[in-house]
Amino acid sequence: MSDINMLLTPFTHDGAWIGLWDEPNSWKYGISSNSNSWRWSGIRETTQTNYLIWDDTNPDFQSSSETCVGIWNGKWYDADCNKARNFACYSVTQQNVKKYVFIQISTTWSSAQAHCRKHFTDLAKVDNHAENSELIKTIPDGYNTWIGLYRVPWSWSDNSRSLFKNWDSSSPNNANGNQHCVAENTLHQWNDENCNVNKVFICHQVVKMTTAVRLTTVTDVELTDPTINAQVLQQLGALLTSQGWTDFKMQWKTPPKKKGNNE
Repeated sequence: MSDINMLLTPFTHDGAWIGLWDEPNSWKYGISSNSNSWRWSGIRETTQTNYLIWDDTNPDFQSSSETCVGIWNGKWYDADCNKARNFACYSVTQQNVKKYVFIQISTTWSSAQAHCRKHFTDLAKVDNHAENSELIKTIPDGYNTWIGLYRVPWSWSDNSRSLFKNWDSSSPNNANGNQHCVAENTLHQWNDENCNVNKVFICHQVVKMTTAVRLTTVTDVELTDPTINAQVLQQLGALLTSQGWTDFKMQWKTPPKKKGNNE
């Protein structure tokens, strides 16, 4: 909120773009290494085979709430993770082959994940068409079934993430299925909107600061020794990190020795 408070100035435009977005090229039209793309529960990484078998019109991130994946009639669809579904788990045999198990318990995606991790390897992971066919064989006809694909939407334009969000009460909603960028309104709350709309925008820059700290020490250790210097900096860095400091660099700067009266 301290960043929001810096923006609390007269604001008359119809919203201003900020750097938060949910890049559709990362999840809607394929798969990528971006932080908002689809990942498998067991490895928390994107698929290495790029195998996807979406149902028509999916994924669509309807109502900005569909970030987990189910399978129905052999095709995948994105759905709200809080919906109750049956689910499929998998384990790996000694021959490194996936074995799928259908669980006829209707529950949320996260509860299904916990069950699979407790009793098997994880929620079903599918890397190719043959594995998808094997999975289909375990699922009775007409059952909507969770699998292990999921994603975490919204990242900053530098591809970093933040737990902080300041959404308007009605956002995000992905109205018309094309609201993938975020604008700040006159109350400095956030709305998802169509990225192609012209708006004013807000930039930021990081101001780098240099701080010098003078240290006086009493020690028998030779502080001009590079190894000793490195050890001291490492310990100071660990101390600062434990106090919540981030993105800092430290280096020694030794002042010149004072000359004596006879020199």
